[in-house]
Amino acid sequence: MSANPLSLSVRRQPHRGWGIIENGTIAILIIIVIVYVVSKLWGLWTQKDVAMEVTNYQSIITYVRGNFKQTSGYNFTSAATMTGTVIAAGGAKGMTIQGDETSGTATMTNTFGGQVVITPVAANGFNNGFSLSSAKIPQDACISIAQQMGNGAYTSVSINSSAHTDGNVSAETATKECIKDSGGTGQNTLTFTVNG
Repeated sequence: MSANPLSLSVRRQPHRGWGIIENGTIAILIIIVIVYVVSKLWGLWTQKDVAMEVTNYQSIITYVRGNFKQTSGYNFTSAATMTGTVIAAGGAKGMTIQGDETSGTATMTNTFGGQVVITPVAANGFNNGFSLSSAKIPQDACISIAQQMGNGAYTSVSINSSAHTDGNVSAETATKECIKDSGGTGQNTLTFTVNG
């Protein structure tokens, strides 16, 4: 017998760790947090692509206006020669270039892998303007780019086959006209036309 009659020996069960329910709950919470963080990062990545594309298009348009307009307009015979010349002259900074940049026959693509083409536009018998077309743009980027560049600064903005001859595109209009992606590839073509 023990010398102290008040001390009782209480047998405790050993701690067996967390059960499957606790572990499962924590695993689900971790998965939810990871999905949330990845979705936010994806959104930031898309916004970066849109901002980069808008900047590239505006820079190219400004470069062409400032460097290639002559009294008789934009003296190019085709989209291939105009695009190649702009690339060779260094006016396509920020774009992905295919081919020899100095050859005058190189081509360029956007962030989404679609071809970007600069085409002379004839009016009143001579090439008084030009257009910049960009293909394979995903739906979400199409909506953002069309709205940001469809602010009346250009003679015309086209989303796929819909032309806006006043150069204005609202978010609602862009949402209706930009089509969904197919197999992860954008299906939209945006064209910005400049006169003068």
